[in-house]
Amino acid sequence: MTDSASPDAASASPNRKGTFPRLINPFRNLFRACGMAFKYRWSLLLSALCSIGVAFMWGANIGAVYPFVEVVLAGKSTHEWIDERIESSTQKLTDLDAQRAALATQLSQLETAGQGSSDESQQLRTRIAKLENDRPGVAAQHSWSLWAQPIIHRWLPSGPFSTLVFMVVFLVVGTILKGALLVANMVLVARVGQRTILDLQNLFFRRTLDLDLGTLGTSGTGDLVGRIRGETGAIGNAVMTLYGKLLREPLKMVACLTGAALINWRLLLLSVIICPFASYIMIRLAQSSKRANKRSMEESAKLMNRLFQALTYIKVVKAFTMEKHERARFKHTANDVYKRGMKIAFYGALARLNNEVLGIGIICLSLLAGGWLVLREETQLFGITMCDTAMTAGQLLTFYAFLIGAADPIRKMGDVYNLMQTGVVAADRVFPMLDRESRVPSPKKPVAIPKQTAVLEFQDVRFSYDTGGEVLKGLTFRLEPGTALAIVGANGCGKSTLVNLLPRFYDPTAGTITLDGTAINQFRLKDLRRYVGYVTQQTMVFDDSIMENIRYGNPNRTDEEVIEAAKRAHAHTFITTQLEDGYATRVGE
Repeated sequence: MTDSASPDAASASPNRKGTFPRLINPFRNLFRACGMAFKYRWSLLLSALCSIGVAFMWGANIGAVYPFVEVVLAGKSTHEWIDERIESSTQKLTDLDAQRAALATQLSQLETAGQGSSDESQQLRTRIAKLENDRPGVAAQHSWSLWAQPIIHRWLPSGPFSTLVFMVVFLVVGTILKGALLVANMVLVARVGQRTILDLQNLFFRRTLDLDLGTLGTSGTGDLVGRIRGETGAIGNAVMTLYGKLLREPLKMVACLTGAALINWRLLLLSVIICPFASYIMIRLAQSSKRANKRSMEESAKLMNRLFQALTYIKVVKAFTMEKHERARFKHTANDVYKRGMKIAFYGALARLNNEVLGIGIICLSLLAGGWLVLREETQLFGITMCDTAMTAGQLLTFYAFLIGAADPIRKMGDVYNLMQTGVVAADRVFPMLDRESRVPSPKKPVAIPKQTAVLEFQDVRFSYDTGGEVLKGLTFRLEPGTALAIVGANGCGKSTLVNLLPRFYDPTAGTITLDGTAINQFRLKDLRRYVGYVTQQTMVFDDSIMENIRYGNPNRTDEEVIEAAKRAHAHTFITTQLEDGYATRVGE
């Protein structure tokens, strides 16, 4: 395998399922991972319900500020408070109706006197219109109080101190319930994320093993290891973030913004006027961070290749005293990874700063506008109606509490930013690998392979690797059963290539290889490779016992058959006399 990374450009073109190009949907590959996670739909559904519960309790606990300020600090009970609200709203409605009637009478008198178009008449009409605009808000407040009065009188405490005790108990129980829902949400999301990582790793490994050697040769071993270990983990973290924090925190924010809107939706709109500018900055940061994440993963794959090659060929390194050279190469690549990591951290810090400024900006705007309305007992700001009735200090404090509650999820979304960008880049590196097809496929309708020794024939076989010219040029020969053939030639003349064509590690670029007249690409790959005996040039030992290494090609063989094979290979005596654990001795790396 080479040092070059697999061509990720494939992710910029439609995949085999016909989805849109990556340039149209930059999250396409990550959404494919999210789709894989959806097989655990019940865990996702329960986690979503827990997120909704967390958001509701978050908003409810913050909303408790209002009765605390309006009721407890005023030394009242909830019964007294609701009764006073009804009495106050009733009096306001009476006063509004009386004022409107008086102004209407004055206007009628002016119109009778022929002064209907005078400045005084216009002022009266303006005042009447203002009273008519104020009345619906007061009427709605009055209707709500009348609806809530029997509920409060029946279910809530009647004394000031008992009201305080009730609120404290409500906050404690609400916090415990919110915490329990949060734990359940995080555990369920972690289960989905870890299962998705496991599924991706199994799928990646299976697809990689199914590829032909030519396709595998375009990726370095370290690169493949990095993708199956690091990138799948990054995708899993992004899935956990998407179904966890990215769902939970916005719901908490929506709960708080809904509470603020119920108090004064116009003031809320004024407060969030800076959001578009902050969103533009976030989009630009996302683009830069994605590029930095992609380069970081490429450099990490290169670093893994450096390490893997140096340790795999450590004898060669030591034989040629190349330790200093390898250290220098490793250090250079590690420094590149460090620089990319610092750039990612910088963009993440900027994203967090952007969110912090957004949150404090919203609060400051509402503080200035809301403070002016309360201190001056106004309902308008620069001639624009901001509320139907003058806001109280309790309403304003609760409004601020909701905005602060919304700012906390916004701040936490800064942590989400880096995880999601890393997940997007990781998905763009993993899924193109999963979409690759083997250039040596097994036939859909395979032919039965000969049971007896067959005639092997090469007919004008030509072969060339992707990176060079033809290695085999019109090779033709026939090998009868029971005969032997030796291929002799200089290095690079194609001896190993010729042998690799027999078990279809590669397919010829032209010509045909047949067994008893049937092209070998008509046989099932598994049958063909079991039919062909193959001894590699390198000695390869797996991390397992000697018994399992000998049995590797046929796991169903018994221990007695393995021992018999070792005897035929003249290895039995060495294994049983020189090794302390005999056939149970573990070998390999």
